[in-house]
Amino acid sequence: MMKKVIKMGVVMSLLVASMSAFAQNTGKAEYPRYGFWSNWSVGFSFDLNNQAAMNGNSYDAGWRRATNAGMDIFAQQKLNHAFDWRLRFGFPSFWAPLQGYKGYYNDRHMSLTLDILWSINNSLLGYDPDRRLNLYVFAGGGLALSGNSDEEMSLPLEDYEHVGIVLDGGAGVSYRLTEKHNIFAEYGYDINGDAPHPTQFFSNALHNTNRIFRLGYFYCFGVTAADQAVAAQKAMLTQENFSALNTQVNNLERQVATERGNEKKLENRIAELEDQLAQAMAQANKGNNAASDSLQAVIDQIKADQLTFYAMPFSVLYDIDDWKVSESEDIKVKAVARVLKDNPNVKILVVGFADYSGSDNYNMKLSEKRANEVKRLLVKKYGIAEDRIQTEYKGKSVAFGDIQYSLNRRVSFYRVIE
Repeated sequence: MMKKVIKMGVVMSLLVASMSAFAQNTGKAEYPRYGFWSNWSVGFSFDLNNQAAMNGNSYDAGWRRATNAGMDIFAQQKLNHAFDWRLRFGFPSFWAPLQGYKGYYNDRHMSLTLDILWSINNSLLGYDPDRRLNLYVFAGGGLALSGNSDEEMSLPLEDYEHVGIVLDGGAGVSYRLTEKHNIFAEYGYDINGDAPHPTQFFSNALHNTNRIFRLGYFYCFGVTAADQAVAAQKAMLTQENFSALNTQVNNLERQVATERGNEKKLENRIAELEDQLAQAMAQANKGNNAASDSLQAVIDQIKADQLTFYAMPFSVLYDIDDWKVSESEDIKVKAVARVLKDNPNVKILVVGFADYSGSDNYNMKLSEKRANEVKRLLVKKYGIAEDRIQTEYKGKSVAFGDIQYSLNRRVSFYRVIE
């Protein structure tokens, strides 16, 4: 018996090693690396146990006559796309033993096993997070607490006094119903026995063979928040993303340089016109009011045109007839809040727009809602002082290109020039 145990252990070790190498060579996508507390599952199963052999002798009294019932509870963790490990505690046969072949009673035992599960389709097809069906084989071993008897039809728990080892293996299929909920079915064998005396632990430890069918459920807790954050950071550090960020930074630097140049030109032009206005005012004291009024109108227009050069290079966009800020667009509102926090003396103008669908009055109210909602987010969610934010709403009075363009359904941001 000792030789059989050693041979089975060697075969199982070689099988696991070869499956591991095969999985590493055939995986088409890299499975994310997570910490110890991620991808744990807990579950249970109901079992049908049919004894196939006793004391090394073939024993087949028929499924109905030799079948017992039981259940298991287990904890399981996904190691990668190909392998899981599972700690299982089970009563695969806890009903009263049934009399079988030549007066023997069917095996009745408890077991605690550690199993390795190898996914066949995940290893052959590679990692796919959307795959629901999983075909797998499993193998492992542990301890068995046996309560077999040739004299009694029913055994209390205290009569489970014979400790031995158990080896198990088989195949199964699981199906992911949702992200967390899974069902599975397994068919396999376990070989177990009992040792009435410690000296007989190995010599008498494997003599009962059972066919076991399991039908069960398990709940997956998924990836922890800490591991999700680490995975997101790693995803952002790819060369492609890094190059894209560099391009965006360079574009923004060029935009800033252009805006500063335009700002300087406007400041110089306003200074020239203010000098001319001062001269015109001096002439106005001599009766030339028309010239000063005309020059003041030019200065006011240039200051109004400065909004063009102080506009932020993005707008919050909306679906048709919508005024709530979506999660993806809220990133822009957060960016504006960051600018305002970094520059406490800056004030902004929030302007709402609408496309041409709907009446003038309806679109004016819709653009007002959009502007006020963005202001509310800046004040309530991001802590910007309300007196630093002004709002305007243009309805559909200002449109770009086709009247239905999504760009016309927007809120834009401008720096206030005082």
